[in-house]
Amino acid sequence: MLAFAYHLIRVSPPARCLVHNFIHCEVLSILTTEEQSALTDRLDQFLDALPFEHIAEEVAQSSQHNVETIAAMLDTYANESRVSVGLIKDHLQPGLQLLEVGAGLCFTSLFLKSEGYQITALEPAIGGFGMFERLKNAVLKHHAALQLEVITVPAQQLNRKQHGQFDLIFSNNVIEHIPDWQAAFTAMTSVLSRQGSMVHACPNYSVPYEPHYGVPVFRRLPGLSRLLFLSSRCDAEIWDSLNFITCKNIRNYCNSYGLTYCFEKELLYNALKRIDDDPLFKQRHQGFIAGIATFVMRSGLGELIRRIPPAMATPMIVEISRQQEES
Repeated sequence: MLAFAYHLIRVSPPARCLVHNFIHCEVLSILTTEEQSALTDRLDQFLDALPFEHIAEEVAQSSQHNVETIAAMLDTYANESRVSVGLIKDHLQPGLQLLEVGAGLCFTSLFLKSEGYQITALEPAIGGFGMFERLKNAVLKHHAALQLEVITVPAQQLNRKQHGQFDLIFSNNVIEHIPDWQAAFTAMTSVLSRQGSMVHACPNYSVPYEPHYGVPVFRRLPGLSRLLFLSSRCDAEIWDSLNFITCKNIRNYCNSYGLTYCFEKELLYNALKRIDDDPLFKQRHQGFIAGIATFVMRSGLGELIRRIPPAMATPMIVEISRQQEES
């Protein structure tokens, strides 16, 4: 089964494009199906209304990057915000204090703030002069009226006295880039309200596949893996930031600290199904990947894929909460 799962995962799209349709862990949806659909439509309208071309031109004038490169980054983060909203839409309800960890260009947080949710974005400052920082500041400036609060410290430095507490903490493809992810989890738990929960999506490196680059990886031998599989033409910055976290790592951490956890099932199935069902998504992954998705979904193998346990699939989505004392 592991070999079969590995073969399919190895040709799947990057993890940041896989997380979708949360959650199968006996969570009762706060928003109805109709409300969730309407929320998604409003997110599309919110993103479509952003003056991407104007922002790209503005940032290009003060950086060494061209408009096309900047516009492509804006499109990538816009798509990410769709995934992030999909990650938590089953948990949204008025009155919750939300924290987005690794907010990127803050599209998700800005949209949720515009919807009336009480949300704070965490995106560590990295000097203030790079293209990313300029782009983030330009996006925030465009929505200055929303007065989104942005915390600029690493997740490991969160503390309740300075930053308050939150009912829902979430991240999308961020945890795998935090060197000391255990310290980050401890800090996030320290600002989590008693009844609150965390939802995190990231790759599961128990599966020997690196989704950012689409190459195999031996997580205990990252240097050798880089030498063997990473093209010399690739920018290794992302690779060097990876901590190669696994499902087992998170499970052991939660058990050690008395936290309740639940991993979503059927993520790989949902990813392949989306490629097969969604023409735009399929176009982005045309070729061998799209062919595999079509074959799997139309050959009857999809039902087998559905049964792959989270520990043997990538990416992973985990919901974490405090264990509640018995009354």
